[in-house]
Amino acid sequence: MLKHFSYGLSTALLGAAVVMVQPQVAAALTVGEIESIAKEITVKIEGPGAPGSGVIIAREGKSYYVLTAEHVVKNIGSGDEADVKTHDRQYHSLDISSIENLPGVDLAVIKFASDRLYSVATLSNFNYRLYKNRDYSSNAASASRQSAVEEEPFIFISGWPLLEESKLVVNPGILFDNSAAAISHPLVGSQGYELVYTNLSHLGMSGGPVLDPGGRVIGIHGRADGKHVKENDEIVGEFLEEEGGSVRVKVGLSLGIEIQTFLWWASQQGMSDKFRVENSPLPPLPNIEISSWKPPVSTSDPDNPLYLIDRGNQLWRLRRMSEALSAFDRAIDLKPDFYLAWFAKGFALGFDRQYAAALRACNRAIDLKLDYYDAWYCKAGALLELRQFDAALVALNRALRLQPDNSANWALQGELRFGLGQYRGALDSFDKAIEIRRSQGLPSKALLWNNRGFVLFKLQRYSEALASYDGTVELDPKYVSAWNNRGLTLHALGRYPEALTSFERAIKLDPNYQAAIENRDELLRQMGKLKGDRMQ
Repeated sequence: MLKHFSYGLSTALLGAAVVMVQPQVAAALTVGEIESIAKEITVKIEGPGAPGSGVIIAREGKSYYVLTAEHVVKNIGSGDEADVKTHDRQYHSLDISSIENLPGVDLAVIKFASDRLYSVATLSNFNYRLYKNRDYSSNAASASRQSAVEEEPFIFISGWPLLEESKLVVNPGILFDNSAAAISHPLVGSQGYELVYTNLSHLGMSGGPVLDPGGRVIGIHGRADGKHVKENDEIVGEFLEEEGGSVRVKVGLSLGIEIQTFLWWASQQGMSDKFRVENSPLPPLPNIEISSWKPPVSTSDPDNPLYLIDRGNQLWRLRRMSEALSAFDRAIDLKPDFYLAWFAKGFALGFDRQYAAALRACNRAIDLKLDYYDAWYCKAGALLELRQFDAALVALNRALRLQPDNSANWALQGELRFGLGQYRGALDSFDKAIEIRRSQGLPSKALLWNNRGFVLFKLQRYSEALASYDGTVELDPKYVSAWNNRGLTLHALGRYPEALTSFERAIKLDPNYQAAIENRDELLRQMGKLKGDRMQ
């Protein structure tokens, strides 16, 4: 009997186990080499409004193409003067007429002209996936994330922070997610933000590149997850943009847009041949020391709870968790009924894998503010990691009623419904996630189609499952477990030679993938027995 159906599940709400199924083939650079590349390709954009950053992605003759965040250039109009500053401190006039905003996402392409030669970024089209294959077969408590792989993918963001000292910052951190599942406010996903990472950032760094350990651009930085808070502690805005009359408090992580979103758009415009693109796996980088660089916090008063929340959020991202918890507890001591402080503490505890403590903190935030989406989302993530799947689904459904627009939430609902045996409901959830992405103009996700195919297989709708897996491997030809799943589906349809081809494709991609090896060997035995029976 064939077995080992691989169900690729997206990251948890509070933490992410990383499963890299592809063999590592590219060599990582040193930190110094990555910083050197970042310096050469990162530019500063100056015009009406606050300055921002960008990255040189192509050159045609004397014309250079720069990719940035749309909100960096949104205030630049006809008749305005704007410049692009390159690493050699040269200023180049921005071609205002060249500004092209990508539809539906916070990205824009601009151009400048120069006789000088400047380095052009290499873009990475590697379709990495940060998820764990979660086992829903038992409700036994789990003390930590699945043991599988704990190799943390270090990345870097590069940009020009808006500080008194104008200096390029290349800041390391850890990539957590590429499904938007760790973003506290779901509407940001509709702007294309799906990269989630610990790298600290500041105003002015928007539009700068997100670099992998090979120095390749995997995304464009643009947001920090957080709140605008008025003096009465009322949250008046989500994620951090300029807004008057409020204090900017970072609670969460930094956010970027995957470079694949840009490349998908560029392919529709016939521009793909302009860029230097690689699709090899994300290269590994040995454990490095996270830098101590910290941008300014929301207020200069160290006894203000908002200062302590902001500083605590920085400290846990710098892997100084005990200091972070002290800051959160101090904020709570100063203002015990401040729900944002309790949520910030719960969020950080979740990423530190202290799930029971995270649950207590997020429950307290809910007690203080019943309709607080972030706290329900935090609670769902903690319960999921504690393997209390029924309760996690209840909490997630409450969050979805408050904010229904993030496809990652519907995908997680599908996973939970699947784990609870609610297969038809799970299919509805995945279809909803796919439809939301389509309506928001975002590219399809191979993970969603893989999971949808799995549920269809469970419902014995094999032809439809096969169509989902065909879509999965079309989107991501290196998706090892999808090839295995496709083989199982073809086997169920009695199409044994094609099933064998799928298993062998999975093994070629990952020679150590035991599930596909066992399935191939069992299928060969079945095919041999069938051939023997026919010869008798």
